[in-house]
Amino acid sequence: MPVPRADRARIGRIRRTGPFVALLLPAALGLVSFVMLRSSTTTTRGIGGFVLALLGAPLLPAFGVPMRTGSGAVLAAAAASAVLWLLVGALAAQRATRIPTSGWGRFWAEYLWLCLCVWVGALLAVVAANLVLGRVLL
Repeated sequence: MPVPRADRARIGRIRRTGPFVALLLPAALGLVSFVMLRSSTTTTRGIGGFVLALLGAPLLPAFGVPMRTGSGAVLAAAAASAVLWLLVGALAAQRATRIPTSGWGRFWAEYLWLCLCVWVGALLAVVAANLVLGRVLL
């Protein structure tokens, strides 16, 4: 059965713009994290800001950001995480448009499922690093 022209246009639009739309959520998390960590004086803001930063840029532990200081590692982790989010968005767009009648709602469902997997992996990496280093978590 042929796919109607409007459905093909919607599928193409989701596949083209999906990876860039996928950057919205991590960018928002990063912005909130930056605001929380800016002149942070409490433990709650510090931990919350770090968790939000980790959710926005899940490759922070791979670049050693909690242990290393300096903006170079943070910028490299943010750039690598942006590429990761673009790939996750492209995968979500591809998976969402397997059904010809699907739309942006299906994209967001696929994207949030993939985000959850990335976030669990990033949090497990921090917990594993903490256990290997023998420090008390939080």
